[in-house]
Amino acid sequence: MPSTREPLKSRLRHGPSLGLAWLALGSPSVAEIAAGAGAEAVVFDVQHGLWDRIALEMGIGLVAKRAYTIVRVAETGATAIAQALDAGADGIMVPLVETSEQAARAVSYALYPPDGERSGGGVRPLTAGPGYFRDANQRIAIGVMIETVAGVAAADAIAAVPGIDFVLIGTGDLGLSIGDRPDAKAAHRAACARVLAACRTAGVACGIFTLDAEGAMARRAEGYRLVVPVNDIGAVDGAIRNAVRRFAVEGPAAAEITEEPAARPPETPGRAEQMSTDLLAFAADIAAGRIRIVDLTQTLRPSTPVIQLPPMFAPSNPFRIEEISRYDERGPGWYWNNISCGEHTGTHFDAPIHWVTGKDLKNATTDTVPVQRFIAAAVVIDCSAEAKDNPDFLLEPEHIHAFEAKHGRIQAGTWVLMRTDWSKRTDPVEFLNMKQDGSHVPGPSVAAVTFLAKERDVAGWGVEAVGTDAGQAFAFEPAFPAHAIMHGSNKFGLASLTNLDQLPPTGTVLVTAPLKIENGSGSPLRVLALVAA
Repeated sequence: MPSTREPLKSRLRHGPSLGLAWLALGSPSVAEIAAGAGAEAVVFDVQHGLWDRIALEMGIGLVAKRAYTIVRVAETGATAIAQALDAGADGIMVPLVETSEQAARAVSYALYPPDGERSGGGVRPLTAGPGYFRDANQRIAIGVMIETVAGVAAADAIAAVPGIDFVLIGTGDLGLSIGDRPDAKAAHRAACARVLAACRTAGVACGIFTLDAEGAMARRAEGYRLVVPVNDIGAVDGAIRNAVRRFAVEGPAAAEITEEPAARPPETPGRAEQMSTDLLAFAADIAAGRIRIVDLTQTLRPSTPVIQLPPMFAPSNPFRIEEISRYDERGPGWYWNNISCGEHTGTHFDAPIHWVTGKDLKNATTDTVPVQRFIAAAVVIDCSAEAKDNPDFLLEPEHIHAFEAKHGRIQAGTWVLMRTDWSKRTDPVEFLNMKQDGSHVPGPSVAAVTFLAKERDVAGWGVEAVGTDAGQAFAFEPAFPAHAIMHGSNKFGLASLTNLDQLPPTGTVLVTAPLKIENGSGSPLRVLALVAA
């Protein structure tokens, strides 16, 4: 029904990504709770859910003033679409669309003449006044779901149908359509990417069904405009299971607690328990191999290359290791070593204070950086082909824009890693690639670093080379921008990474905790990447 809120059709065209609360239990009360909890949009799943016409009418009425309402209709016919819109929905979503002809019929069934063939009627349209019939065609959002291999094959034509405002990928049915085959995961990823690309070409919003908030955030980072951070079946099932599990584990001991300490601050019911359960599930996923850990760290050894500076500057010491004892007369029961090196040796972390531009920043040393900043999402921009042909290759803003066009906008607080396969150069001489005019290794341009630091507010910049800048960056203005601009903007650096070829473009989480050196400007570290198996 008309409201002062921006129409859903317009929001999908111009606004940010939309989080959907997906409801299938058929409860208007749950819909009201979802809207009251701050859900941006509520999807009423009539196709697979328990919604009847009266419950749907009530549910939409309860949330319409606080959230957008979208109905996933039961089938593609005119009656199902009209009933959803007559109930007051801001938009409809038609399942299992496989052809542009089916998409065009959905548009026609949703629009009043002369643009379509929707019949006039329904309690809410009739009581809303003549303005509803006048404005409905410009306000209602029309979406279709691509859920099969045939739909993916026709994605370009479907997305290009006039009147289509969004396409949502039904990941479950798409998996069933692809079938159980050795390359099923890769085929599923490729199919989703194809639909996303088709929507971008057509200029319509692309959505994807996700199971939880983490999945929704990851897909949002990839460029999907509609995602599902919560569904009612999962929320209720998860809450009940967690409560039952916790009660069973704690047993009678809980009865000994007679009252809460008076000074304990209030907290959201179940929030701490849910987070504890999520953390345990996370650990279980790692143990079971459902989350893969990729080591991005070069092995430290005496031959590890260190950055070469002109003779007038003080050099960094190489890595040295000296045996103290090894189960001998120096120590019969133990083995250990003395080690020494510069802070920025091997795979290492650059803190903001490393560069003069970051010297006055607060919490900018390895012992004062807030620890939560050491865990963050990462994207990988593949420049390996360009670096193979040109050791002086520079990443420019246009390369970043091309990456975002394919994989979605780089979100604030994300690491950006430049894959060059430079770590495959195992000979230290080839790795440093020093010539008479200095080092020749790939890296970012001044414009690229400025864009990432200022326009995308990234967490930091990582490379496979010995330092985060290009080999010839001493001649840039400003010189060494990956240091001068990044660290001056309170960002981090990672150098001498490896195994970036094992990471996807998006969907990685990095763990990058340096040694806690007092007033440290950086340190060697073990960089771990977490990716879905």
